[in-house]
Amino acid sequence: MSELAGCRHMEGLCRQRAILDRAHSWKWLGEAERWKDLAHLDIGDRFREKPIHPGPMAMGPNTIEGDSHRQKHESMQRLQSVMRGG
Repeated sequence: MSELAGCRHMEGLCRQRAILDRAHSWKWLGEAERWKDLAHLDIGDRFREKPIHPGPMAMGPNTIEGDSHRQKHESMQRLQSVMRGG
């Protein structure tokens, strides 16, 4: 059983115990919350272990090289247009 599944299982057992043992339900609900918090910490640890990849569209549809190439091309067209008198 994984650590996350074990925490969730213990949380469930504590919640069941809180229903059956009404005199000490506060204790069992507190324990259930503790197990829930441990499960959340485990989930967070899993995300911190893996590097986060920004994805293919993080910079937008154009790369820096592609955008600068387009700008150079447009500048050359404007320069040629001015030199032709248009």
